[in-house]
Amino acid sequence: MENLNIQDLWKQNEQALEESQQLNTKLLREIKIDKAKKTLKQLLFLPISSLLFHSVLASYALYFLYTHWGVWYFMVAGGAISYFSTWYGINAINQIKRIVSIDYEIPVIKLQKELSQLKMAVVRNLRIAAWLLPFAPFIALFIFKVFFDVNLMTVLNYNMIVSFGIVTIILEIISLFILKMLRPKNLNKKWLNWLLQGNGSQVDEALQFLEHVKTFETE
Repeated sequence: MENLNIQDLWKQNEQALEESQQLNTKLLREIKIDKAKKTLKQLLFLPISSLLFHSVLASYALYFLYTHWGVWYFMVAGGAISYFSTWYGINAINQIKRIVSIDYEIPVIKLQKELSQLKMAVVRNLRIAAWLLPFAPFIALFIFKVFFDVNLMTVLNYNMIVSFGIVTIILEIISLFILKMLRPKNLNKKWLNWLLQGNGSQVDEALQFLEHVKTFETE
């Protein structure tokens, strides 16, 4: 009889511990998920401001292209800026959609995968900048013409124009190297996380909160 009572007490104690564990897990998940939400909301500023800025820039670059039609280097400058600004805008919309559509009720592992995809979308900003890098000399032409009304090509001598071409080739090589480094396999590299400080590091903060939940559930 005493053995039965002890067994019943033991089962009740195990049940109470299990219920306590489930409650603690639920509370921890709610706290950490709430922190992750607040952290990711801070990230919204980047794509929203980027979308607004590049929408204006793309529109003006198209106007610049139209008003300087026939001048090949200004056409390249205006075309490149409008193209890459549009690309930035599309990527910004993609980031906004990912952030606002995150389902925080799904399992932690799936949620971590979604955040990793969001981080890659943020890294894509750097990849776009890398693609844009070879066009830097043309962007310089654009800036001098827009802000100072100076046509650099009319004041550059032959040697400077040759240098212009050489710089473009060098920047193309650098661009290809950067694009090689900015791949998904390097998402957790320290140098990449350093580059994303303030403009993407929020994703890592959210991932850390989720990792705490995952560790607690596993244990």
